[in-house]
Amino acid sequence: MASKRITCPYCFKEFQNTEAYYQCESDERDINGDYKCERISTNEYDEYWKGEDLPMRYIWSQKGGLSSKLFGPKFNSQKCPNCGYNSRRFVCPHCMNWLPTEMIENGAEIISVIGSPSSGKTNYIVALIHQLRKYGYKLDLQVAPTQIYRDGHKSESTQNLFKDLENKLFKENEVLEKTATNKKDIPWIFRLSQQVTGKEIYLVFYDTAGEHFRENLKNNVKYLQESSGVIVILDTLSIGSIKKILKKKGMEGLGGEATDSLEEIQDALANVDDKSIYDRPFAFVFSKFDSVIDNPDELDFNADEFMRGTKPLDSTYIKSGKFDTEKIDAISETIEETLREEWDKGDFCHFAHRWASKKNQQLPLNKRNPNDPENNYKFFGVSAFGCMPDDTNHMEEVKPYRVMDPLIWVLYKLGQFKIPTKN
Repeated sequence: MASKRITCPYCFKEFQNTEAYYQCESDERDINGDYKCERISTNEYDEYWKGEDLPMRYIWSQKGGLSSKLFGPKFNSQKCPNCGYNSRRFVCPHCMNWLPTEMIENGAEIISVIGSPSSGKTNYIVALIHQLRKYGYKLDLQVAPTQIYRDGHKSESTQNLFKDLENKLFKENEVLEKTATNKKDIPWIFRLSQQVTGKEIYLVFYDTAGEHFRENLKNNVKYLQESSGVIVILDTLSIGSIKKILKKKGMEGLGGEATDSLEEIQDALANVDDKSIYDRPFAFVFSKFDSVIDNPDELDFNADEFMRGTKPLDSTYIKSGKFDTEKIDAISETIEETLREEWDKGDFCHFAHRWASKKNQQLPLNKRNPNDPENNYKFFGVSAFGCMPDDTNHMEEVKPYRVMDPLIWVLYKLGQFKIPTKN
């Protein structure tokens, strides 16, 4: 097995998986209660977490023998040079943060999930994973939150962060609180796999305060460049015309006050220097879309693709196990047309067409084909709740609406996973 290149989801620096350090897994203590394998401090780890002498487990470089040189790395258990305990735990050689063993062994192809201020991105990712665990089997997709964390900070693991917020959203029916502005960004890492193909990919989500969206993009641009696909969460309530009408109905700002316009979001993304990002699928996802499909007349929106009578029309694969590409095209085109004609007057559509096929790039907006199969963008309308919360940020019942669509489309575009289609 040849070595594989990894981009660390913490510090965004690259390394070969053969360069990852082993880290001792021992939690054994002596009769005095002290660790038998003494904790150490490193400048790299301390600098990343901006602390002083933060304790971490003992680390050492991989020991590669003749077989590793001839046949590639094996990543077998190795004995800790400090205490003799067997370990298969690995850390990034640059920031010394613990990384999933499967990521080190198999490489780390990823899909990034980012979000604009008050877009409900945390509510979205929790609803997405909840629905994947509930219905993913329809497409032979399995998702697992990873269990990695700093010593003494087990609550930071994706598994524990997700579990706590899932309970609040789906059992207590409460809107999740806005991300604190002073916390250190901790990536949520989910492993998505498919048995029939043997493929796996990582979903990486940054629970970053909305106020730091621009700064976050600058810091995370390396990871966007390395992403196979990107899901961008946009706040429907930040669109001026929608915001104005819903405000009259007392619905503006429920579940989070919208702050940034589409123009500010597109500026932040457009300033990414590496233009290779236009070569990968980008799903532009409008959250809180129930506010639109519940008020189609007031918002000049054709909700036919989203409704069957008076009921929201959910994703077909939840029942049939087949992805309806024509429906995804129709939904995207409906949103794009409305952005161009009613809500956005075309500015964001022009921006999104940077991901259009090359033959369409020079055409006027009204002559471009939004459903060209070579396009690397789609618009989506989703709702993490399926309804607007009341003025106490509470809901009678949470029924996520089409939250899986963006991810399934990205997987379909990448072509590595087997996504059965209706068409």
